Amino acid sequence: MEGTKRRTANSLGMFDLLKGIGMLTIVFAHTGELYPMGDASSINPLTFFMFAYREALMAAFYIASGYGFRKRSIGKCIDQQCKTLLKPYIYTGIATTVFHFIVHYTMFGNLHNATYETYKVLGGFALGLPHTATYFGQLFFSCGPMWYLLSLMIAWILLDIILNIFPEQYINWAVLGTMLLGWGICITWETPFCIGQGMVTVPALYVGYLAKKHKIFEKPLSPRLRRGMILSALAVAVLVLLTQSTDCVSMAEWTFGPVSILLDAVTGLGILSIVIWFQRRVDNIVIHAVQAIGRRSLFIFCVHTVELTAIPWYLMPQKFAAHPVLGMVLQFTLSLGSTLLICELLVRRRDLRFWLTSRREKQAKAAPRRRFARHPEPEARHYAAKH
Repeated sequence: MEGTKRRTANSLGMFDLLKGIGMLTIVFAHTGELYPMGDASSINPLTFFMFAYREALMAAFYIASGYGFRKRSIGKCIDQQCKTLLKPYIYTGIATTVFHFIVHYTMFGNLHNATYETYKVLGGFALGLPHTATYFGQLFFSCGPMWYLLSLMIAWILLDIILNIFPEQYINWAVLGTMLLGWGICITWETPFCIGQGMVTVPALYVGYLAKKHKIFEKPLSPRLRRGMILSALAVAVLVLLTQSTDCVSMAEWTFGPVSILLDAVTGLGILSIVIWFQRRVDNIVIHAVQAIGRRSLFIFCVHTVELTAIPWYLMPQKFAAHPVLGMVLQFTLSLGSTLLICELLVRRRDLRFWLTSRREKQAKAAPRRRFARHPEPEARHYAAKH
């Protein structure tokens, strides 16, 4: 058992539980914010639970990604990110556009409206918008949860550039300067392709890189680092209560500007540390199920984006206006269940393709034998007649 724990600590599988918790939280938050009690514009126990540490959790995702960061040439880094993140983004954008048109035309029966609304969706993906915005006098929808993939791609490339260009003693300042420039861009201009969001998440990615370099998760946390995590988490909660608002990277909103960005990064490191500590000590079927969800996080991000954008979930709160809790639970169950089912089919598609190919090959091999049994050669018939 001890050897198993050590292997878990040194592999990327150590983040499966975090990713699984994150996927469940994201689907629940996207469901809850459609209902009155989940409206983030007012802070109540539910919205505090859903949104107070939302960006700290996202920072934990960036830190986990940064843990696997490896410096390479800038060209190789760009090529790797395009293959790893840009391709799923493009496929998801195409699927979302197609299903959005089909669903809206089927449900509402208006070809013009279905085409026009789908055009907004397509434009949002083409521009890589983190939130709904107006470009060229035309309103375009956001690319949904896919903003995370774009921002992660931008952050990876920027961090690789920083590590390749700057001497080691200036790297911290370069990362901080990138974050400040990104924050300034976010609050002054709605940049396409999530450029500003990618710049402000470079510190979290860099924290993950340093965590791997200094083996933070492989040894007990220092008292100083532990105090910093606790104080950062308390500061995030206090700022949420004082400002009655929460941080939201995709909307370029922070309760205390760049300070909140850094607080979220440190708090995210604390969340990640707690999850890893818990994962190493608890082993049961529930943990395994959440880890399985985490291993499918990229598929879930993509499929959840399609169903969140293509399906008019906003009709559910209207349908269950008298019973909002029931509506929220039902919608969450339908959204999560359909997403996991489709993800499982996507994961198993290679096995299914292999099974179908093997079956066709067996049928092809068996076909000549059946033909020979039905129509034996003349010599075989003659031999059978004599004997």
